[in-house]
Amino acid sequence: MPRLVVTVLAAAFCLLSCTVNQVLSISADGSGTLSTHAEVAPILRDYLISLAEVSGAESAAGKGQVFDAAAIRKDMQARAGLTVLRAVTPTASSLDLDLGFDSLGDALRGQGALADAGAITLVDGGDRSTLKLRLDRSTYGQLSALFPPLRDPVIQQLGPQGTGTVSESDYLEMIRFSIGDEAPGLLKKSYFTLTVRPAGEILSQVGGTIADGAVIFRIPVLRVLMLDRALEYSVTYRTGGP
Repeated sequence: MPRLVVTVLAAAFCLLSCTVNQVLSISADGSGTLSTHAEVAPILRDYLISLAEVSGAESAAGKGQVFDAAAIRKDMQARAGLTVLRAVTPTASSLDLDLGFDSLGDALRGQGALADAGAITLVDGGDRSTLKLRLDRSTYGQLSALFPPLRDPVIQQLGPQGTGTVSESDYLEMIRFSIGDEAPGLLKKSYFTLTVRPAGEILSQVGGTIADGAVIFRIPVLRVLMLDRALEYSVTYRTGGP
């Protein structure tokens, strides 16, 4: 089996048991926080360490950690418009990252390639704002700014390859053959969860569900791994509070 396929499948295995929950809270004045909790099953820690040793990649796994909190803190502190409130690894298999911003619009514009590629945009219009998230092959490489688990050098290699000619059924069959019969089912049940909680009234949304004054987007990991089609999510909310 080609080395690239082995690497992709290994990283996919890591994400099968990876939980990423994020909460974006937006105040009436446009300031707010982004809180991330990412965790993998403890058994995968040993697997990642072994994989890092074999591949020789410089990664947190080579130091006995799944996530490199210090490196993430350093990178985020260098990003215009963001303040690192907390970056810790409560366990060897988890990460808690809290970011603050004075202006969501300024923070997004400060992310350079993310904004230029249209991965994340904020459109202000009078008394309302629309936050849009677009995931496709052109923006995938920049998504580590939003989903820290994608930062790891080993996991970065799992991204969409080539022109996307591998079908979903073939991809799942490779997963099943390489990892086990339960793997395809686990992958289908794996999600990145992003909760957007604006201060103002939620007027509309695309791709999520509204609950308790927030929009919850559950982004399937399988779709992110394949990106055989663009994924688009958005929420429009009234500015200036309730």
